[in-house]
This record gives sequence, C-alpha cells and structure tokens, in this order.
Amino acid sequence: MKTRFIFPRRADGQRAGWLALVTLLLSLYRAVAQPTIVSTVPANGATGVSTTAAVVFTFSEAMNPTATTATFVNNTTFALLTTSPVWSAGNTVLTCTPSPAFPANTTILWVVSGQDTQGKSLSGTPEGTFTTGTSGGGGGGSGTNQYTSFAVGQAIYYDQTSSGAPTLDTNIPYFFVGDLTLASNRAAVSATLALPSGSVSNLTQNPVAAYQFFLDASNTNQTAFNTTFGSGNYIFTVTAATSNQQVTVNLPAALAQPGAPTVTNYSAAQAVNPAQAFTLGWNPFSGGTATDFVAVSIGSVFSTASPGTSNALAGTTTSMVIPAQTLQPNTTYNSSIAFLHLVSTTNSSGYATAAFRETITQFNLITTASNTTPIVMANASASGHTVSFNVNSAIGQSLIIQYTTNLLSSSWQTLFATNSATGAVHVIDSVNTTNSQVFYRAKAGP
Repeated sequence: MKTRFIFPRRADGQRAGWLALVTLLLSLYRAVAQPTIVSTVPANGATGVSTTAAVVFTFSEAMNPTATTATFVNNTTFALLTTSPVWSAGNTVLTCTPSPAFPANTTILWVVSGQDTQGKSLSGTPEGTFTTGTSGGGGGGSGTNQYTSFAVGQAIYYDQTSSGAPTLDTNIPYFFVGDLTLASNRAAVSATLALPSGSVSNLTQNPVAAYQFFLDASNTNQTAFNTTFGSGNYIFTVTAATSNQQVTVNLPAALAQPGAPTVTNYSAAQAVNPAQAFTLGWNPFSGGTATDFVAVSIGSVFSTASPGTSNALAGTTTSMVIPAQTLQPNTTYNSSIAFLHLVSTTNSSGYATAAFRETITQFNLITTASNTTPIVMANASASGHTVSFNVNSAIGQSLIIQYTTNLLSSSWQTLFATNSATGAVHVIDSVNTTNSQVFYRAKAGP
C-alpha cells in the first residue's frame, strides 16, 4: 500500500497553492456502524462546476452496486438528469458522468441511497447541491488557486520491518510524478509532457478533480528509470479552447536524492498505547536544512502539515508527537516518513513550477489493546465555597473536567483539561457565592 506525496489536491475539491503537498493514502481501519459518504467531488455547495465534469462519491466502505443509486435533479425545473455510473476501488467509489451534459448556470441537487455489502443502509448526509458554470469541458471550477502549477519529481520507496535499516521496496521502488494543476479560472482540453529523453506522454485528467492532469510512472530498475525520468527539462503543453500554454520545468541534477528515513524507536512503535501521547523518532535527514521538508503520515488519522506550509516539519526535524487519543486501540496503521528536497519558482505570468526528489520509508505503527479502566469521580468534599474531588482513570488518560449550575440547560463549561500522569487527578474549584448548586463531570479528552 503506497503513500504518495505529490502536488496539490484538497479533499474539498478546491486548489491550494503549488507548495501544498498532500498525502493520498488508504485507511486500514474503519470505525463506522453504517456506511457514509466520506467525500464528494465537486464539494457540496461548489460553484462554477464544469457541465461535463463527473460527480464522484467516495463511501466509507464497499457498497452493493445493485442496491445503491445516485439521483440528480435540476433544482430549477425539477427535471431528472441522467448520468452514466461507474463503480471502482472495490465498490467504494461511484463516478457519475453526465450524459448528456448538465445544464449550464444551474443548481444541481443530488441524492444517494443504498446499502453496503452487509445490507446496512447509507447514513450520514446522503444529499447535497452544486452549481454549474458556463458550458464546456476540461478543468477549472470553483477553487481559489491563483496559479497554474507545474511539478515534476522522483520518489524512491523503502520498507522498514525491524529496528534495522530500511530496505528498498521490492514492488514499486522508483516512482515519477508529473503534475499539472490549473488555476481556478482556467480550463483545458488536454495536456502533454515531453520528457528529457525526447519522448512525449499524454497526461491523464484526474476523474476526481477535473482541474488536474498527471503522469505517474514506476520501475523496478533504477537505470531504466533514470534513463526515462532523469534530470533535465520537462516540457508541459496545455491545450485549451481559447489559448495554449507551454512551460518548462527543470529537474536539476544537483538536486540530491535524500537518504532513506529510519524510524529510530521502531520497537516502541509496534506497541503504542493510544491513551498516551507517543513521540515518533527518525534519523537526521542527511543534508536536510530548514528549507527542506519532512512529512509523516499515520494511516488516515494523523499527518503532519503539508510541506511548503507555514507549520510543516523542516528538514532538520527528527521527531514529532502523536497526541493521546488520536489512534484507535489494537490497530495496525500503514505509516510513512518522507525526506524531501524541493526547488520552486513563481512566475509573474500566473504560473508556478516545482521540482523535487523525495525518499519515503513505509512502516507499520501498531497500537495496544484498549485500556478498559473506567473514569471514576470520588472523595468529593466541600468547605465554604471550595469544592474538591478526585478523578481516577487509567495512567496517561486524557481528561476534560466540566461543570454546570443547571442540569436542565445542558450548558456544560470546561473547568480544565489534563493528562492523568499517575491515574489520579485532584480537582479543587472555588464556587461563586451566587450559585446555589454546581454539578461536575469528567470525560475522556480528545
């Protein structure tokens, strides 16, 4: 299962700046009683959507295709609109392509109904709307991205399965990414990428995000890989209805491939107590500086800030903390650490370029079984206008202590939050003289 760091995608269907790398990964754990829609493209409420753009629903688990349907309605005339539905990704993704195109400048209402393979009905929010723009195909839409971005890069994958050094991944060790993301006010019919070797490849339009075109390629032979996707000039050609564009991105030979990250506390990462904060450590990024980046992903539940953003991990970082209660008990998380060198430019003509080399180490992070120690309030006492009591729990349990003066109002206010280092927290509160009664409760923290 691969973790892929590339340029830029956002779950809400809008574009971020080209510096915002995101992590696309698959989850090994799903804690849902009933299936739900976890994402839609275009996003609910989106505007300026292409009349020919496919509508993509991603579900929390595999659905029964014969019992699941998506209905589209013109919200002005209430006429039914037809689409061609296609299931993919193990029946967790439903792609509905309008046939014929949706009407322009119109609000479209969609409703999804159905069941998963266990017969459980779809829950959550199975309806929404989006508004189309003027007629036409290609990319573009309702995002806020000001620049069209062009990016190329190489990634090398390693696997770490012990406290020893990681080894080169045997399935897809060498990976190339060519990425074109259109500015919000642009559309394109097609795009190509000319490689330094002289060959030209068509870019694939992303079926989930029509504003993006990409070329992904991999190889198990490093010599063959570098011959095709080595250093040099990569030339993007964008074909549009009104005007074309050609941009060159150089992948410098001097841009070094980072060494492989190594988890330095691998054994501890195989028995993480989810009730406590966990510090994950790795070896120093050789040659990494404050302008380079480290990116960490733990399954689909935790990731560090995207490289290029203000709070991203710098290349000099060697550890980070996973907060308590972030992970589920007794779960294996497909995880990764990436070291990344990046060079970039922003052109006054409204586009940006980037070239990168990154090295990614994949590993499993495993949590221990759930701690069943209950949270108990005990030994309450009052003296004057001071109330005190104990909160007993598991060691390391995150706690939130709250109070209210009227149980009927349900207006609980937080007194404080803490982490129970010893398993017992003593609480002291000064009660306002105007309050005739005060109620307290303790619950698990986030």
